[in-house]
Amino acid sequence: MPNDQLSPKAQRFLDIYKNALEAEKNYDAAEEEKVTVHQVSGKIAFFYEKLRNSVDYKEEHLLRKNAIKRILKRRVMTEKNEADVAKFLVYELVRARYLPDKKIPVSRIKDIELIIQKYTLLLNNMPSQKGTKKTQDEALFEWIIGIASCEIEEGLVPHGKENAIVNFAREVMEEKIKVQEGLNIKPDLEKELIYVAVIKNLNKADTDMIRYRLFITKHPEWIFAPSEDTISKMAPVMGKVVSGVDKIINHKHADDFIKAVRTNRAYLTILQDVIFKNSQEVDRVFSHHYRIEDAVKETCVKEYRVAHTKLNRAAKRSIVYIFITKVVLALIIELPFDKYIVGHINYFALGVNILFPPILMALAVMKVSVPSKKNTELIVTGIKNMLYGEYGKPMIIKRAPTPNAFFLTAFRFLYLVVFLASFGLIIFTLNKLGFNFISMGLFCFFLSVVSYFSIRIRQNARELQVVKKKEGTIGFMTELFFMPILQVGKWLSAEMSNLNFFVYIMDFIIEAPFKTFVDIFEQWIYYLKEEKDKIE
Repeated sequence: MPNDQLSPKAQRFLDIYKNALEAEKNYDAAEEEKVTVHQVSGKIAFFYEKLRNSVDYKEEHLLRKNAIKRILKRRVMTEKNEADVAKFLVYELVRARYLPDKKIPVSRIKDIELIIQKYTLLLNNMPSQKGTKKTQDEALFEWIIGIASCEIEEGLVPHGKENAIVNFAREVMEEKIKVQEGLNIKPDLEKELIYVAVIKNLNKADTDMIRYRLFITKHPEWIFAPSEDTISKMAPVMGKVVSGVDKIINHKHADDFIKAVRTNRAYLTILQDVIFKNSQEVDRVFSHHYRIEDAVKETCVKEYRVAHTKLNRAAKRSIVYIFITKVVLALIIELPFDKYIVGHINYFALGVNILFPPILMALAVMKVSVPSKKNTELIVTGIKNMLYGEYGKPMIIKRAPTPNAFFLTAFRFLYLVVFLASFGLIIFTLNKLGFNFISMGLFCFFLSVVSYFSIRIRQNARELQVVKKKEGTIGFMTELFFMPILQVGKWLSAEMSNLNFFVYIMDFIIEAPFKTFVDIFEQWIYYLKEEKDKIE
């Protein structure tokens, strides 16, 4: 391995990163008025956001983007002027601490206004198309507001450095991933699927973010202040644009590409952390492979601790979310059923149902261990290989083997037996303990949801784990028993997200008047301050 000769891709990546770093410095260095909110109104807004996020569990890195989307939908429907929408949106984000106070230049509100004007013009020029269940108008509105929220977030918080590492990762994966002949995946589509897999793994992007990235990749003119004529021409064909982007996301081999990139996620994540933490001395760190090795090892040690902290924080958030949901369901369903139908309250079943979910989550978190020294050594080797252009054996995207009809039927039958055995054993045990069918249903509900949440949280904590653990007989049997429970939990968590009663109340009944009150309250505070200044 050469001592100081990075691959052309790696050198180009470092140059782009340094340019993005310099642009970011200039972006924030402007000596001008900053967006400022009052401390009291900020605390009120921050408390509200904490409360709302506790009843709507989402990944922590998505909270700001989701808040932008939520505020944008509300403001676009209530405000006629894009300038007012932009101003209220930025001030709400600062109050809720999604953006720092006294750091965002007031001029940036104008940038956001221009973005909102662009999307408003697009929405206003689209022809109305009615569907059957949910109108295409509503679906397109949701789609467009979703990508608008991503562009607004990038307008407020530059993503140049993150985009540099994503593009480098994409180039590396294009070298490492090969498609088996006969899959009929064209080169352009292959690159798009790799891109989706990279941002899904490296940025933990949700659907809105992936859609936005694909959209601006296919239509780069959208970012560079498109004219009214360009927007007017795009509006009638927006349905086809949306369909084309979603077709890539939902491609039948998309998961295969995501899995392939996932095997390299630890290398890419640590490389990103190395360059972020050494931004001021990029050339020195990457000048020799010994310095790269030292930086990677140091970063691994720190990031292992950070991952454990994030694990605990995510577990606490999910416990609060589940506990609130469980208490409410107990008050609405379990207690009334016991009291008025059964005739007495089963405090044992009630206590188990309330205490079991947080205890299960705590136990799941405790089982996650810190990666070993060997893991760090493998990460060092993997990163150096990427930087020096040594891609190794290619990862082949293959056509999945399909069992014949007989074996497929047999496998489905066996899985059904496992499914019935898993839940049957749980229900049999609960029945012996005196649970009624409502208590049993709630127990199985929360067992499934907590199991799924714990797996997701543990997977996030293990994303830096390269060394594969050996699976013994006990581990295999446990996984076999819990597989149906996890699948039910995955389905339930999706349904809970779509039918979250608490979120509906907060978003459509409480939020609009509450945020209006905070606006007026802050104006009143500043009015009192002005009057006080006159007296003094």
